[in-house]
Amino acid sequence: MSTQELKPGTSYPAVVGGILVNLRNQQGVRQGDLAQVVGVTQATWSRIENGSSALTIEQLGLAAARLGILPGQVMELADQAVGQLRQRGVHVEPTRSAANIDSGTALIGAAALGALIAAVFLKK
Repeated sequence: MSTQELKPGTSYPAVVGGILVNLRNQQGVRQGDLAQVVGVTQATWSRIENGSSALTIEQLGLAAARLGILPGQVMELADQAVGQLRQRGVHVEPTRSAANIDSGTALIGAAALGALIAAVFLKK
């Protein structure tokens, strides 16, 4: 399969992480500070933000509270971003496992995903 046939893809956890990054940046909160509030290391929070580590409900609740938003609103923003990504031809896998991404999908890097999510935020 040629790279021209590859479809961009990401995971739902990466989208949620991208939303958290965007909210954190809007609030001017440092990654390490949010990690401390949530009770994880900065490295762990970085993996949560890029979608490679799982985010628990408790962590979502703590992070959302620090960011001044309800956990459900974070998920709503993620759902809106997924809709926008799909409209742009991006495949969104429900799990974070790269093994679930088919051979016709090229994973979007964190920077590219962040730019797409920021574009979704700017459209509001």
